[in-house]
Amino acid sequence: MKYNPNFFNKGVFPRFTGVSVYSQPSYSSELLYTVNGFVGMSDGMFETVDGWTWYRLAAIDGVHVWGWVREDYVELKSVNPAEYNTAQARLNLIIENDMNSLTYLLIGAEYCRRLEARGYNVTSYKTKIRNLYNEIIERNEYLKDSGLVENVKEGQSTLTQFAPALLSIVNNTAFVGVVISTTALVTLIVSAVVISVGATIYYFSNEARLEESKYTYKESKELTSVLENVDPEIAQSIRNDISRQVQEAEAQGHTNGYWKGAFNLNFFSILKYGAIAVGAVLAVKWIKNNI
Repeated sequence: MKYNPNFFNKGVFPRFTGVSVYSQPSYSSELLYTVNGFVGMSDGMFETVDGWTWYRLAAIDGVHVWGWVREDYVELKSVNPAEYNTAQARLNLIIENDMNSLTYLLIGAEYCRRLEARGYNVTSYKTKIRNLYNEIIERNEYLKDSGLVENVKEGQSTLTQFAPALLSIVNNTAFVGVVISTTALVTLIVSAVVISVGATIYYFSNEARLEESKYTYKESKELTSVLENVDPEIAQSIRNDISRQVQEAEAQGHTNGYWKGAFNLNFFSILKYGAIAVGAVLAVKWIKNNI
């Protein structure tokens, strides 16, 4: 095994549509993973087999090996881990904010439905819910369609019984881009990985993107708090319903509170994202505490 400092801490990207990662520098070894975007970070170690150079990918603990890739299928690019970590951290927080916002909007929509049935005028609240929901959907549709992220996963809220109330409010609008295919499902992106440099890093490092999601979260939370204080009896009934729906979701094996979906990275995914994954976690903590 050889070491080349020019390979150390370089981002590994596919030349074509995908990259196969092997347990050893050989196609006869175990195929660990196939990656369609950013592959990971090279740790500087390489082997030459049958005239081809194989790069070794680093694992997050700095000890174990993620795998090997052959040079003809990948490109090594200089990557600033700090920029990647900041971008990924901001993206994680945007997603977290939007998940929380949608939870509050589902609850707020149910408040509106029950309050309206008792004769309360909730028109202004419904308009606010509609506008905030549109902001979330537009942000998520951009993420899915932009090509800036990969491994997009969608989670389903456990408060699906409140979805018809939200659907009713959303459909009372001329906004073209909003579509909920069924009243039983309200989905949202819950996991994504930054995969390219340049514009991607700029977009997700830009604090304005995070501020947009923080504003939506703040407004959604405050709106639900206002509605909760209108009628104590309705408020208690909804709290009971929320508790029941969450318990039902947990009984089905979902342990993510208000959300159920593919939230956890598997072992290979953790290794794949290498030092970037670790740095992003630390960056999330720093951004939460300082921004």
